[in-house]
Amino acid sequence: MSGKNEKEAADNFLGYFNETISCITSQPLTAFRQSKKLYRAYLNPPAGLQTKSGGRLVVSITQVFGVGQDPSDKKRFKVRTQHYSYVLYQATDEGNEQILSYHWHPQNSAVHAPHLHVACVPRVHFPTSRVCVEDFVWMIIQYYGAQPTMKKSEWTAILEKNKKAFEQMASWKISPPWG
Repeated sequence: MSGKNEKEAADNFLGYFNETISCITSQPLTAFRQSKKLYRAYLNPPAGLQTKSGGRLVVSITQVFGVGQDPSDKKRFKVRTQHYSYVLYQATDEGNEQILSYHWHPQNSAVHAPHLHVACVPRVHFPTSRVCVEDFVWMIIQYYGAQPTMKKSEWTAILEKNKKAFEQMASWKISPPWG
């Protein structure tokens, strides 16, 4: 997910990110340059999902990233995640009830490490490894029954391909929770 310039690196990253999100929703990410050094990509509004059992889920996904020179190849540019938030809600007639959220926001919180919030245990930051969006999408399909937008062979191939690309370019590693 690198590029020969800053724009190409950001566009390549957003291409992978949108492809991953397309496994669960046809809604594309909204992406913009929020400052000279940072980009923001997010689902706006959060995406409503159907479950295989007829229920409704809502996901909110936000990724903030910067682009800089690739330390391993000075002729290339590379994306670096600065913050992420992946939130899963149960949609009800009264509104959306949060089920869980994965966060990493080291610049604007007392909790600098990646963590999980579980709605039934408020105010606790459960420590996690780094969580990539591919693992989050896989989890909500596999464990929460979100209806994928494509055949299983297609979405699993996309998630595996994109996670592999992410792992190859990541500046700090994740421990894979699946496959």
